[in-house]
Amino acid sequence: MPLETLENVKLSLAIDDGGTDDGLLTQLQKAADGYIEAHCRRNFRGGTFTEFHPGGGSLVFLKNWPVDEVTLLRVDESGEYGDDTEFPADQYRVHPERGVIECLEWSFVPRLPGYDPGPNAFPRAVKVTYTTATDAVPEPIARASVELIGHWYRQAKTYAATAQKNVVQDGTTIYPWGQSTGFKIPEAVRAMLEAYRVPAM
Repeated sequence: MPLETLENVKLSLAIDDGGTDDGLLTQLQKAADGYIEAHCRRNFRGGTFTEFHPGGGSLVFLKNWPVDEVTLLRVDESGEYGDDTEFPADQYRVHPERGVIECLEWSFVPRLPGYDPGPNAFPRAVKVTYTTATDAVPEPIARASVELIGHWYRQAKTYAATAQKNVVQDGTTIYPWGQSTGFKIPEAVRAMLEAYRVPAM
């Protein structure tokens, strides 16, 4: 499922080509959606996810949110995650709007008296499976996808019109729109994505 439908992309970009460029636009959709999710370090299309997190602290920050449901939470330093490692439901709280699981004790992996190994200790000790809603792409993210598709669409059309050349010579050297700067990602797109970007851990 793309971040925005092809129909809405064409409507927003005022493309009325009778379907001629649908193949190109579909490829640009895939590229734009991949860029946006890689840049933001999260998935906006919803579904079921399984992640592994350190167990030395009391908080787990999931990569995707809002969270519909946590379906499995197991803590095991050995990485086996058997049925007997299920974390008791009354010992944690889920903050769905931000994708945070809070252990109500000191840490997911119990601390030894007088010893605090830090929140990043016991890597991959926490295994969590959870779901997020599908068809719930935030409007700014859908708009950013459209803007990026349009940006790359104009780039492709410009290169096609100039026979894939970076400059056109017709008596004098002419630099077509944007080609001399490499068609950088528009700042407006980056600005829309920033509020939804997961900080690097």
